[in-house]
Amino acid sequence: MGRDLLSASVRPLLDLIDLAVTIVDAEGRVVAWNARAERLYGIAARDILGREITGFFTPASLMVRRVLETGQRVEWTYHQPRPGIFVLVSAAPVLQDGKMAGAMAVERDVTDLVELSGELTRARGQVAALEQRLSAPPVPAPPAADPFHAIKGRHPAIRKAVHLASLVATTDATTLIRGESGVGKELFARAIHQASRRRDGPFVVLNCGAIPVTLLESELFGYAPGAFTGASPKGQGGKLELAHGGTLFLDEVGELPPEAQVKLLRFLEDRKFYRVGGSVPISVDVRVVVATNRDLEDLVRQGRYRDDLYWRLNVFTLDIPPLRERKEDIAELVQRFLHEFCVRYDRQPVDVHPAVIQALMEHPWPGNVRELRNAVERMVILATDGAVGPELLPAILGSGRREEPAAGAPAPAGPALSAPPGEREEILSALAATRHNRSAAARLLGISRGTLYNRMRRLGLMTGPDPTPAQSP
Repeated sequence: MGRDLLSASVRPLLDLIDLAVTIVDAEGRVVAWNARAERLYGIAARDILGREITGFFTPASLMVRRVLETGQRVEWTYHQPRPGIFVLVSAAPVLQDGKMAGAMAVERDVTDLVELSGELTRARGQVAALEQRLSAPPVPAPPAADPFHAIKGRHPAIRKAVHLASLVATTDATTLIRGESGVGKELFARAIHQASRRRDGPFVVLNCGAIPVTLLESELFGYAPGAFTGASPKGQGGKLELAHGGTLFLDEVGELPPEAQVKLLRFLEDRKFYRVGGSVPISVDVRVVVATNRDLEDLVRQGRYRDDLYWRLNVFTLDIPPLRERKEDIAELVQRFLHEFCVRYDRQPVDVHPAVIQALMEHPWPGNVRELRNAVERMVILATDGAVGPELLPAILGSGRREEPAAGAPAPAGPALSAPPGEREEILSALAATRHNRSAAARLLGISRGTLYNRMRRLGLMTGPDPTPAQSP
């Protein structure tokens, strides 16, 4: 097989693929090296095409060479082809007339994920060590000066939302927060309250979709004595009165029934309202923040929502992006939740395989940040040996399957993360090379010691539940 193996129409196509692609002939000479491979390894195609690949890499680090020697496929395995470069790689033989004509490999760069995971793991380890030195139980950290500190993410859309929220927080303007379920609308509402002049007043929450329609008005506005059968003879104040001097957060405001819509509009216009069954107007000083995952404009067009109320609520609008639109924030959120649950469940820092992080980044997250937080909590619970490998993904992502993406969400794309066929041989080779020193073998494989133990147990290579001190200090 030579360079003529690739037609002129195929070569430009390889440069469009966001994976590093390498193809070698039966003698190990490079016949394809796409633009992504050039960027990953810093080797120009003109310098490597037609030359033996072993002139640029050590033979042991080459998956294509392993395929040439064994004829066996390699399916998305974690690999370190060069110091400081980490990839997920698949490789397969290229056959012509039933004979080995060469091999090809595709690699996904996960170096940034590995480095970030390592840095945050070390930081969590330092925090855990400091906590152990304290004689008294750890106390909660004082609240951060920035009320928006709990909202994590670097994506421009989430940073823009935080910036706008910080601007409107200094006013008493009615604020409408829009976003899918689980994106953190209440987190934004609380931050707006904490950043406002009302921070010392109450923050009162009412979920309009969680209360029966017949009770919603009395929950919001309260009721007068004897207003209905079973009512308290003294009457009772509602959420508006409880929020006096502070902020009332109405979640799922799109679920308000027509009668409550009228009364809420009246309050927003003159800051007075009547209890259910009452005849005395009540005045309160309340800032109103509302949230919805519904399209209120569409409800107005359908005649199911008052347009005058919509415009009263829509003084200032914040749009919170779904998690699938800011996937670069997932790794940071995972580390934050890992620390939270490791502390809560008194667990040592968890080592997460880069393939797991990659899978989390490719999941569509229809439940957004709330779903991700639940997945990380399951991760900490399941990581009894301190390591999270790809074999735990079905349990982490729920019910042995991935969730269906939300409407309009892109379908997840990426490798199937089952155990790669060559993993057993790779571990045995590393153990043999290090005389069965498991710590050294883990370093040779570019993984943590906990991850190595986890894989050895899964492959039936562990002779006991724990390593002996002589083998792995």
